[in-house]
Amino acid sequence: MFGWVMAVATATGLLAIGVGALVAPRMAAGQYGIVLDDPRALAFIRAMGVRDVMLGIVLGIVVRAGDPVAVGWAMLSAALVAAVDYVLVSMDAPVAPGSAANARRRARVLHGGSAVALLTATVLLFAGR
Repeated sequence: MFGWVMAVATATGLLAIGVGALVAPRMAAGQYGIVLDDPRALAFIRAMGVRDVMLGIVLGIVVRAGDPVAVGWAMLSAALVAAVDYVLVSMDAPVAPGSAANARRRARVLHGGSAVALLTATVLLFAGR
């Protein structure tokens, strides 16, 4: 049951994050770990917003279908996306302290925490909970 709740929350969260990136990309930049030194970076924020909206929609469709194994695999796929995001943000971490370092730190916590939560939901779903 808890795995299902986490799956629904994940689908809803991805939709919200994606819509937020499309509507207010400048505010969403820190969430993605991107510093907006160049205004053209907003296009990348919007692209990631579209990606998150689509992940949320696909995950929502799979949850709606009601197959726990399919939902588990979908959650695992979403966990891999979050883990890769974490690695990419971590590789770009600045050495000097400041607002860029704080944004990347928050992004690492967000992506790393998401990956752990998604993996937890995957295990619960595969275990039938």
